[in-house]
Amino acid sequence: MLPVMTFAEIRVYEGTAERTGVQFERNDVRHSDAFCRSMSEFLRKARDFGDGVFFMPVKAWPIDTERVEVLKKWVGFSELPQ
Repeated sequence: MLPVMTFAEIRVYEGTAERTGVQFERNDVRHSDAFCRSMSEFLRKARDFGDGVFFMPVKAWPIDTERVEVLKKWVGFSELPQ
């Protein structure tokens, strides 16, 4: 029997991801398109899907981090340091 994994609900709005505080068991969210197994999978899906709700293992969220910027700001050639 597999141990019960807890998944956190992550809300992405305007390129910023935050945990909502709501948690689910793996069986409750694993068939959702918003189900993510890792931080890298979450970032890829959040960039592809945009704003919305995602589910990620509680332990995958960075320690002591309230928010994560999903979208990186573009830097133009004229803005690069010489």
